[in-house]
Amino acid sequence: MQIVSGGTSMPVDSEGSTSAARRLPKTASERAAARPGGRNSFVEPTLLCALAIRPAHGYELIRAVEELTDGLVSIDPPAVYRLLRRLEGEGLVASAWAEGVSGPQRRTYTLTPAGWSLLGDWRGFLTRQRQVCNLTMAAIESVIDVWAPEHAHADAGMSSMADEGVGPDEPKAG
Repeated sequence: MQIVSGGTSMPVDSEGSTSAARRLPKTASERAAARPGGRNSFVEPTLLCALAIRPAHGYELIRAVEELTDGLVSIDPPAVYRLLRRLEGEGLVASAWAEGVSGPQRRTYTLTPAGWSLLGDWRGFLTRQRQVCNLTMAAIESVIDVWAPEHAHADAGMSSMADEGVGPDEPKAG
């Protein structure tokens, strides 16, 4: 059964619940598959790592994610707070209000035991991904080093054919 709410279709389980916790992926590989997409796929494990280093509030976590990734991964404030609320709802982080040094109270986030466990799972998943990436890069580099000069001319011909609206298997009009 599906419930449509605000244009979004949500599955309903046998108990009639639409609880997000029932549908959320539990392992790092399931979580990565549920949210594919370049740099953004590294936000969750990097944020968990930042919290493993020390508890922090949202803006500190934004800076920590950028520092841990040499600026290759960034997250805007609304997104980090949505992610933190989701992680807290899943029991992966906990939060408490703390007095701000020079301002209002801030919510400080800490990693829970379940969050530590997921961080370990991310480590295993990313280790496997790094191995796949290294093997794929080695294969690409070996192919490019051997075949690139020979195919450079073929690629140039293909782009001129594409400009004329001719596919690679179709003869040029002429």
